[in-house]
Parts: sequence; C-alpha cells; structure tokens
Amino acid sequence: MLNRAAKALVFPLEDRSWAPKIAIGGGVGLLLQALFVGLGFLFTREFAPAGSLLAQAANFPALGFALATFQGALAIPQTDSLPGWRPWASLCVKGLLLFALAMAYETVPLLFVVSGFSLLVKGGAKLVLGIALIMVGMLAGITAGFFLPMGIARYLSERRLEAALHPAIVWLRIRKVLAEYVEAYLLTLGSFIVAGLIGAIPVLGLLVWPFLTFYLLVAGARLFGGICSDT
Repeated sequence: MLNRAAKALVFPLEDRSWAPKIAIGGGVGLLLQALFVGLGFLFTREFAPAGSLLAQAANFPALGFALATFQGALAIPQTDSLPGWRPWASLCVKGLLLFALAMAYETVPLLFVVSGFSLLVKGGAKLVLGIALIMVGMLAGITAGFFLPMGIARYLSERRLEAALHPAIVWLRIRKVLAEYVEAYLLTLGSFIVAGLIGAIPVLGLLVWPFLTFYLLVAGARLFGGICSDT
C-alpha cells in the first residue's frame, strides 16, 4: 500500500507538462478563492477566509481534471500521464458531475452540521444540542465519504448514476480491496487535514492552499482509481 501511495503522490510530477497543469488547476482555484472571499467581504463587511473552502468545491474544471485522472487510473492499462486541460467545457461538465455525486453522499451530513451551527449561534440550552448535531454530521460525512470513491468508480464503469448510489453494491466492491481502501481513505483524509492546517496560515496559507489541494486531489484520484480497478 505504501508503495502504491508513493507512486500516486509522484505520478503528477512524472508528466512532462506537470508544472503548467498544476499551475492552471491551482490558479483557477486561487481566482475563485479571491472571488468568494471578495464577495463575502462585500456582503458582510468581514474578511472570511473560510470562503476558500467553497471556492475549491466550486472549482469544476479542477474537479473534472481529477475525475479524468481517476478514469485514467481505473482503465486497463492505466494512462501514464495527466489529462489535458482541453476541452474546458468537457472538464466543467465532468466536474459538475463529480460535485453532484459528492453532494448526493454528503447532503444529509451537511444538513446536520448547518443545523448544529444555527443552534450554536442561539446559545443557551441549545448549545449542547448544536455541538451534538455538528459531531454527528461530521461523523456521518466521514462515513459517507468513505463510499464515494468506489461509487465514482462504479459510475465510470457502468455509466449509470444508480450504480454509484447503491450502498450495498458499492460495499461489496469495497470488501474486495478493503485493507488497501481503508488505508488509502485514512491517508487521503489525513493529507487534507494537514493541507487545511497549512491553509490556516495567514496570507501564505491562502496562497498555497489552492495549489496544494489540487495536487492532493489529483494524487488521490490516481490512488483510488488504481485500487478500485482491482475490483
């Protein structure tokens, strides 16, 4: 597993045009981040770097690029280079599809978290309930996210949305590669937590965050694509 993870991390750098490809993905994220933070300041008169999280989720070209990377790793034989940035329209459509699949998995957990924060603001006796809802939502989100990569693999293999949204079938596929899949998920989760800590660094973190998250997204797509191809 460690060997496969190391290869996935190095994979983006093995492409002859890796620098401009990573720069484009991170650059689009940086522009969206500036747009989201700027709009947030315009409407609230407060500087809210948290808007950068929404910006990366809305970076549909980057999500489409990651989905194309996943598909290349899922193929037999695997593609040996990063996808191209053209056509942009196709990448945006793929990114929107990936976003929709992720939201199908994470909408309920997200509702728990949002409801919890709304109770936190009210304070008083509702404070404890708000914290509990946030904790339940985060746990549910992590659990749902565990099924997402294999769900994506099922969709790409069968070209049917219901294939990605059938928990029993997705779980049967995961069981075939359970040990590696769990290790990959924990590694990916940990890497994004570290990226989040780096992103919290004032000024520098905001500049580095879009490029780092894009790189990890591509590496993670390569890693999970390879693991899911074994099913």
